[in-house]
Amino acid sequence: MSHRARTNQLLYQAELLLAQSAVTAGDEHDMARRMANEEGALVLLELALSSLLDEFAVVARWPQDGWRERLTAPPTPVAEIEQLRILLERPDSWLSQLVSDIDRLHAETGAARREEGRVRGDGLIIAAAANASLVERLTEVLAAFKAILPGLRESSVEW
Repeated sequence: MSHRARTNQLLYQAELLLAQSAVTAGDEHDMARRMANEEGALVLLELALSSLLDEFAVVARWPQDGWRERLTAPPTPVAEIEQLRILLERPDSWLSQLVSDIDRLHAETGAARREEGRVRGDGLIIAAAANASLVERLTEVLAAFKAILPGLRESSVEW
């Protein structure tokens, strides 16, 4: 399988897990199932980012390296990587958010969180909506990732 096909496959699989995280069975495992799907999707997005960087590394004939090194200190300047580096430097960008979530994933506490809320007088839980949930953030990241792919690949082919 080519790096391009693998990147596409990983993005598709992440999309499936994100869609699955919205499905509930109405049992005591719903929250754990949601958290597993969220973190699984995040892992797949990290692998997709790595695979995308592999696509460019093959064309540029770079030595084997990790995705972080390729993104932060590429062996040679490559326009597509520079576009991604500019995105990474912007704290509000999808790539910056993805890398932040990946960092949390690899931390001791993980990236997925239990839904926090407060109990009303009638026993119902009111969810706190101060921040977007991980599934919402990852869904936005996935859409932005897929949107930028054709442009990056098109300019890569021109080499």
